[in-house]
Amino acid sequence: MHWRIVEAPHVDSLDHPDSWAYRGIAEVERRVALADRGLPDGAPTPDALRAAMADQRYQRRHRVVAVDDGLAADGAPSDGTPSDGGAPEVMQVLGHGLVICDTHDNLDLAFVHVAVHPDHRGRGIGPALADVVVDRARAEGRTRLMAEVEFGAEPAADAPDAVVAPTGNGRISGDLPGLHLAGSAGLDLKMIARRSVLDLPAADDVLTRLEQEARAAAGSEYRLHVWHDDIPDEWLAGYAALIERLTIDEPNPGLDLEPEHWDAERLRFEIEQGRSVGHQFVTTCVEHEPTGELVAATLLDHDPQHPAYSEQETTVVMPEHRGHRLGLLVKCVNLREHARRWPGVERIWTWNNEDNPYMLAINIAMGFRPAGGSALLEADLADVRSVSG
Repeated sequence: MHWRIVEAPHVDSLDHPDSWAYRGIAEVERRVALADRGLPDGAPTPDALRAAMADQRYQRRHRVVAVDDGLAADGAPSDGTPSDGGAPEVMQVLGHGLVICDTHDNLDLAFVHVAVHPDHRGRGIGPALADVVVDRARAEGRTRLMAEVEFGAEPAADAPDAVVAPTGNGRISGDLPGLHLAGSAGLDLKMIARRSVLDLPAADDVLTRLEQEARAAAGSEYRLHVWHDDIPDEWLAGYAALIERLTIDEPNPGLDLEPEHWDAERLRFEIEQGRSVGHQFVTTCVEHEPTGELVAATLLDHDPQHPAYSEQETTVVMPEHRGHRLGLLVKCVNLREHARRWPGVERIWTWNNEDNPYMLAINIAMGFRPAGGSALLEADLADVRSVSG
């Protein structure tokens, strides 16, 4: 069986014949999630892939796919060299590569991602895709490269292949294909993020106790707002300021990242992007009544196309309002609202940097348990090496 790498055609609708690429990428990600993490949770839908490519005002994206071609365009067996020609109408996607370049922040950085269908690993597809996405990052004029390798379980501390993050917090198995590929290209491990899961329904007695404790600590100056699927226009700027604050305060030891600028327009764009592919959410925010400002928030995102799980997103408290247990309060209230709206959801996933002990402690208290994570790797693009031979 032969393969080659082609541009992933963009289409405006999944009814288009060329939607084979987005459908194929989604299937590769689903199979990778099953093989590497044990569940398909988190794999993107074809429509989410399409929507992300359709409007690139905040992120430029390049997608390539490795396809089962049988023969290369000239009739000879393919050697995996990227083709200048278009792909046939329908092709089997064996793997894919992605480059993401922010257009407003971190203008020197490119994020790259490579995934290969588990049944087709070991055939040189991953290295070939890696070289292509690195070349695309160079063509964008970027000077730094970042990649992420997800895993389903942290190895034991005494495991012979355990690799400890430079910060000393978090471990990953050194024999993972993605970690080996990134290391061969010259990327260095910088930090590890923990993936945690909360099995639902949450323990009601625990949730009640934590919420009562948080309300007592918060006192009388704070008012809660709970919103579904949208944020009122008058609160957009305040909510955007909270997201921006998170990019300033979230510990990312070892990573050279600038804070992101968020405003009402960017937040509205994100909401509409999610809505366009059917995502729903509940968010709980805290208003500081003496000033009328939003000072804390959290959000749970739910995709009805994946009814078994939801994702815990942004949880943030403004620095001058920390110490009142507002982070715990919004998470407890939002979790109850989530249960009322989607009682059939079986689990909630969340991510935290291993170097964020405060938020990890809140999640553990609520019943979240470790369930793998991701390694963040980075390198100067000038130091990145070809890996396809």
